[in-house]
Amino acid sequence: MSELSDAVDLQVVVEGAEAALHAVELFNWLGSEDELRGRVRPQRRAPEPGEMGASVELLTVAVGSGGAVAVLIQSVCTWLTSRRTDVKVTVTAADGRRIEVDIRRAADPAAVLREVAEQFPAAVERQSES
Repeated sequence: MSELSDAVDLQVVVEGAEAALHAVELFNWLGSEDELRGRVRPQRRAPEPGEMGASVELLTVAVGSGGAVAVLIQSVCTWLTSRRTDVKVTVTAADGRRIEVDIRRAADPAAVLREVAEQFPAAVERQSES
């Protein structure tokens, strides 16, 4: 498994009913986290035939040292537990590592963070050193 460098972009995909609306809400939520502020960018997808305009269903989050991956996942878990609809969020690194969180998994953030520690050990080690 490769280590995270000081500047890595993670893709955050929101799936479920009204995914575009939820992606915008998650974008705003993540932007309120001190460690993530200014690191979250919405990505627009091309409109499907019959749709007007592009929609946001993908976010890009620039993470680096200091445990931003753990902060991102913890924040996603908290956001998901406040949802009333079944939404799934998938966080993927360029090398294929991924974490999937839905409303059921978000209820146990400690278990999700253990998976983060397995998938992204360098980020978690950096957070514990800070």
